[in-house]
Amino acid sequence: MRTTLKKRHRRETLFRYLGLFSLLLALTFLGGIFANIVYKGYPAFFRTEIAASSGRSDLFNAHSIYHKNEDLEWITASSDVDMYYKNGQAGKLSTQKIQDIQILKKQGQIRLVLNTAFFTHSDSREPELAGIWGGLVGSLFTLAVTFLTAFPLGVGTAIYLEEFAPKNRFTHWIEANINNLAAVPSILFGLLGLVFFIHFMGLPRPSALVGGLTLALMSLPVIVVSTRAALSTVPSTLKEAALGLGATPLQVLFHHVVPTALPGIMTGVILSLARALGETAPLLMIGMVAFIGTSPSSILDPATVLPVQIFNWSRSPEMGCVENTSGAILVLLMVLAFLNGCAVLIRKRFET
Repeated sequence: MRTTLKKRHRRETLFRYLGLFSLLLALTFLGGIFANIVYKGYPAFFRTEIAASSGRSDLFNAHSIYHKNEDLEWITASSDVDMYYKNGQAGKLSTQKIQDIQILKKQGQIRLVLNTAFFTHSDSREPELAGIWGGLVGSLFTLAVTFLTAFPLGVGTAIYLEEFAPKNRFTHWIEANINNLAAVPSILFGLLGLVFFIHFMGLPRPSALVGGLTLALMSLPVIVVSTRAALSTVPSTLKEAALGLGATPLQVLFHHVVPTALPGIMTGVILSLARALGETAPLLMIGMVAFIGTSPSSILDPATVLPVQIFNWSRSPEMGCVENTSGAILVLLMVLAFLNGCAVLIRKRFET
């Protein structure tokens, strides 16, 4: 008996150590990836400027931004100069231009400033002038359409299936298909959106309306499954007590069942929206991969989203697009962290 107990304890200890090792290994890889993104992305939040009085127009950007400060006019440097001054990457710069940059540095006629244009400008052919504003606005419009479409349809479907639908073969078939749809690759929803919303309904192709409706199709099964799971956790005794006191089935539903399940419902909805915000494949299928140089003013205007903009930058041969890609990834991660934090706060708020 003692020998058996010793073997069991050794196995349990080994299992704990293996679990700890797996956790540390995963955290190491995750930390390495995140550190690499931060290292490559933080320079995107700064830009290089050269004093106009230096007379070095060959180092300026062709579409320079002028800033007047301390009685000096500062002009945005070209992408090659910007990359060299920030990261030491010579790129296409000649030896003479590198020496000129060093001279300007000693004279105080070249500097680094906060790149506000990265947050206020839309996409541009010039990496040092490109920004994420158009992608952020497009993401917000697209997410708004997704929420307004998927939330009422998904929650309503889940409530009907869980509380009112008869339990027969037809409803079991519907439930099985909804569960299967939650695991379908997202690019298939993009194909469905291309065929139905664009070819059949004739909606404008690279718009937030089509993108939001396509992502709503992808989010619906997840919202239905998570909402049904939340509704199923409500104790049956609560429903029976309310019915025993004379409440109607609708009163039981909206006064007791839904408020009790609301933390789980909202958590599932927000997490599904966070997943939709990070999707790229279905939006590529419906044409939101096009270059959009202005931010949309409505859901019908040509638009792109931040993940697609990151995808476009990652394919660009320009050196400046590398740091723009990593910088935009950092912004996207912060937005996703904010949405996940909102899910946690909403759950705690409705649980108290």
